[in-house]
Amino acid sequence: MQKPLIMTTITNLTQKEQVILKNVCSLQIEEGLSEYNEVSTASEKGILGSLVKKGLVYNCHEGESFYMYCLTTEGLELCKELGFDTTHIHFFNL
Repeated sequence: MQKPLIMTTITNLTQKEQVILKNVCSLQIEEGLSEYNEVSTASEKGILGSLVKKGLVYNCHEGESFYMYCLTTEGLELCKELGFDTTHIHFFNL
């Protein structure tokens, strides 16, 4: 029997990825709008890149000179599974 996708993703996250994912979640305002707009270290940038590759977050301002990391729908669902507070986030398609 296959594991559900969310549980598989949870087990593939490092502790540092979970911390950054929680930070993105806590600063998300609504779909496509976040206050996670500053990346302070190369390590943080690498972890965010990993979360982007896993399809959990994305840079809303890709190709521009600044960052704004937001959760994808999958990232939002994973945050809920991990027990992170998501009640403050407004998503239009959910």
